Amino acid sequence: MENKIAAVNSTYSIFVISYPQAWCLALADNDPNDDRSRWHSKLNPVRNSIVSLNNSLHVPFGMINGELTEYGRRSQRESYRKFFSPNALNFYVYVGLGNHDYQNNVGNCSESSNSDYSMNACAKGMVFDMHYRIEEYRHYPTSINFSYGSGEYSGSKAYSWDYGDIHYVQLQNYPTYHVVLDHWAAQIIKVTQSMDWLESDLKSAKQRGKTIVLNIHDGTDHFIHQSSTEEKNRFRRFMSDYNVKAVFVGHTHQVAQENPYGNHELFGNFKVYNSGHYLKVIF
Repeated sequence: MENKIAAVNSTYSIFVISYPQAWCLALADNDPNDDRSRWHSKLNPVRNSIVSLNNSLHVPFGMINGELTEYGRRSQRESYRKFFSPNALNFYVYVGLGNHDYQNNVGNCSESSNSDYSMNACAKGMVFDMHYRIEEYRHYPTSINFSYGSGEYSGSKAYSWDYGDIHYVQLQNYPTYHVVLDHWAAQIIKVTQSMDWLESDLKSAKQRGKTIVLNIHDGTDHFIHQSSTEEKNRFRRFMSDYNVKAVFVGHTHQVAQENPYGNHELFGNFKVYNSGHYLKVIF
């Protein structure tokens, strides 16, 4: 892609996507460890439809809220990038991680093809990959006031950026998720919660007069059940204290508004949208 972007219009479209999930298919005989070619054949028309739709929309960027892969293996990450990289879609792409990318693989997935037999190899590889993606995103022309609070071996990997009047925040799996990924022969990775970073980030965005859009992979399951009452109340206070326009989540395999009646224990009365497989959004 050319590293250029037109002036921001007051109204523009973006894509919000979740669940590429290489190489998982909703087929009875699917082997998500070995179905590369079938996944490629199924995803090709999906990618082509997005590209075709974008020929009329000319979106500045899209967001993918998790489940890039089934197991976080390098070969699966390569398949994801083949179909959903900026060069493949012809617009900039910001991604977050879902539970299949790292949470489900903690202590449970090695990379024999890469001679890494640690049972945290898949999860660590995915977190490293996210670190390098963030290094790319900070140089996108759409990434004004880009911010993140992570190092290579530590942090939540949450990040944010401004585009026009809107401040976008990517909170990865969910903002209270944390885990230590040890390895018998390599650096330990400490994935930390993002709540403290988030509060500081939202304060700064509010001071700049920005409307806020949050992106979370899992806003309906683990975020609720694995967070303390204090953490949930704190997050809900963030929603009311700052200028939040909408929250986009994934995880449930549905396209729906998740909070149609308000009074959600995390999101209060604010709009929550499940991106399912993909959505076009207009601001």
